[in-house]
Amino acid sequence: MLLVTCVTSGALALPTLTGTVTDASKAPIDGATVTIMDTGTGKGNRILSSSGMFSASGLPEGDYLFRVESDGFLPALGLCHLQGDEPHRVNVVMLKTVPSDIGTAGAGTALRDAVRPPRSVPTPPKVRPAQVRKQVVPVYREAERKAGIEGPVRLSMIIMPDGTVDDLVVLTAPNSNFAMAALLAVRRWQYSPTYLDDQPVEANLTVDVAFQKR
Repeated sequence: MLLVTCVTSGALALPTLTGTVTDASKAPIDGATVTIMDTGTGKGNRILSSSGMFSASGLPEGDYLFRVESDGFLPALGLCHLQGDEPHRVNVVMLKTVPSDIGTAGAGTALRDAVRPPRSVPTPPKVRPAQVRKQVVPVYREAERKAGIEGPVRLSMIIMPDGTVDDLVVLTAPNSNFAMAALLAVRRWQYSPTYLDDQPVEANLTVDVAFQKR
């Protein structure tokens, strides 16, 4: 099922989130439930993948959490920022569950590869990696702290040319609450740009966020 928004002449087009849902072998997953929630308003949409594809249009600009679920697979959670009228595309790779995975979350790969400009010179590239400038500590709920629930959340994300974070996905997490808290916190992290041949570019990065009792 697809969400379709009609835009009348002269009206501003709203962002669209589109993507694919596949397993680790890249086979499309049909009928996966994709829940998309505006982090600002809490409003959400729920759609189903068709032949491994999904699309949600007419979404106001802002940050959106998403959760992809399908029988036999770990739930995949991510976050992306929508703006402008160009479709925002992501690729969700789901992992099969095993009995020990009950309650956990995870995905197989990053949502996308960083976009790099073509190089016109044959010399080896000169790269200056991004460095974190600002970190926000995720919310560690008191109930989970008292219960002794802890563990790391591993995230894959894109560092944008201005040092902001976008297109985050949870690669591993002990539970969905930790996954959501890590996504919301790391979205607010700030980095120095990654420079390629002295030009700021996008970069893929993987980070671990620890939830530990103190």
